[in-house]
Amino acid sequence: LFLFREKKFYWHLKLRFPHCHAEYTLKGVPEDKTLTDILKPYIDPVESDPVVCQRLKIYTASPQSDVQILMKVENRRQNSIRYHELDASRSLLDNLKGKVIIEYPTLFVVLRTLKNDMVILGQDASEAAEKSDGESSSLSSMEEGEIRDSS
Repeated sequence: LFLFREKKFYWHLKLRFPHCHAEYTLKGVPEDKTLTDILKPYIDPVESDPVVCQRLKIYTASPQSDVQILMKVENRRQNSIRYHELDASRSLLDNLKGKVIIEYPTLFVVLRTLKNDMVILGQDASEAAEKSDGESSSLSSMEEGEIRDSS
């Protein structure tokens, strides 16, 4: 939504917290609001609603430096999903500049230590695995599109 009087966009946002299987939809988020301020009502141990805080306990108990905000890169093949890493200290506008957005932005709020299957744009799958648990040996030897039985 663009308010001509203010010359500002107000966004419809979806926040996904995959480690808690939680999802929240926000409407009317001003483009100049920082991602840190957008997330405060959800993961700030002091400012968040007690019910939300309890549901997202794994996030509120983690240091803020461990929280990472990702946005899925649109228009990629299904077997080649990548994510943009967003800067929490910058505004929504700054983070969305130059990115393809279909319908509205969906932000994935993840913990760096637990995001093993989410590959950042510019990394390949083996780099992402090395950074998350040292599982690189099993992933890097796999061909793209190869299916292996894990049993």
